[in-house]
Amino acid sequence: MDTDLSRQVHSIYIDAPAEQIWQALTSSEYTHQYGYGGDIEIELRPGGAMRRLTTAQMKAMGMGDVAVTGTVAEADPPRLLILNWSASWHEEPLSRLTYQIAEGPSGLTQLTLTHELPESPKTAKDVAGNGDAERGGGGWPWELASLMTLLETGRPMTTAGGQ
Repeated sequence: MDTDLSRQVHSIYIDAPAEQIWQALTSSEYTHQYGYGGDIEIELRPGGAMRRLTTAQMKAMGMGDVAVTGTVAEADPPRLLILNWSASWHEEPLSRLTYQIAEGPSGLTQLTLTHELPESPKTAKDVAGNGDAERGGGGWPWELASLMTLLETGRPMTTAGGQ
């Protein structure tokens, strides 16, 4: 079993257009409805600030107002979003988060998330998911599955993250 979590690649196919997936990644209209929830504040230009805000449940667990901070390294809607990303629950260096969105001719879209965390082992372990999404430990696999569920069914998943 590969235990090197410093570079993680997660890919999923979603029956939704690329533009809708882009909106789901960059708009609070969607971000508070899937995965761990929370609104997003993002300036979609190189160097622009990004913050993912916490939910009431996260605050009840002792987190502050912000779950994730970072900056936009590249934004090419609706195909590519690269973020310099940092989880607020660990004091570790920035990592690199890349979303690649590729819509096929049928409308089925592949979303590939690559997270490079060479100097952030605690965050890497958290975002890899520990297989216990029922207790909030689903990491990126949970986040992507929840995003897919929302876009394909119009309803959020009801476990982990307080959804």
